Amino acid sequence: MIRRVVTSVAVLTLAATSHAQAPVAEPDRAAQQRIETLVRDFERRGLPADLLRAKIAEGTAKGASQPRIADAVALLALRVDSVARFLAPSVSVPELHAGAEALAVGVSAPSLRSLRLAAGRRPADPYFLFVVRLVRRGVTQDQALRAARALISRQVASNTLLALADDLARDVAGGMAPDAALSDRMTRLVGGFGPGAVNAGDQPGVSGLGSSKGKP
Repeated sequence: MIRRVVTSVAVLTLAATSHAQAPVAEPDRAAQQRIETLVRDFERRGLPADLLRAKIAEGTAKGASQPRIADAVALLALRVDSVARFLAPSVSVPELHAGAEALAVGVSAPSLRSLRLAAGRRPADPYFLFVVRLVRRGVTQDQALRAARALISRQVASNTLLALADDLARDVAGGMAPDAALSDRMTRLVGGFGPGAVNAGDQPGVSGLGSSKGKP
């Protein structure tokens, strides 16, 4: 008799739990289908679906819900697609990834294209990431883009870009204004960087230092 009661309670509990979870499962299924559609679309078009899979893994590791993961993947897919279109016909996977990060901090796709053109045959992703790191530290977008163009024209190595961004981060943490810290670091590195270079730096392939070096 006791065994029958226990069994009945277990069955009822399982049924109630399944019924309570049913409304939650449907949004999860819809989100999963949405994610799979985005991944298949990237594969069909020859875009790097692994970038989307990495975003899925990141969301799963953080314990995010399926609908939230689907939203994040959709937003990344939109950004990667935008970068691919603006940097066509030739763009590398690292450039797509770095370009999507740049869009996420507010850099426009045309600005990325101007950096890509200025870089010529060199990979543009280090310069995209340089701009991203500066903007995240509070440097204005215009200043960050001008600095990147100036560094492209001087053919500064990518590891120097990272060192400059790290130095600027320390300056800002120490109380310096971001734009002032960038101006100071650029002056030390390339001998001059200031507001007088704004108009030149706004043109694709033209150095913020007023040099014609580095045009594509």
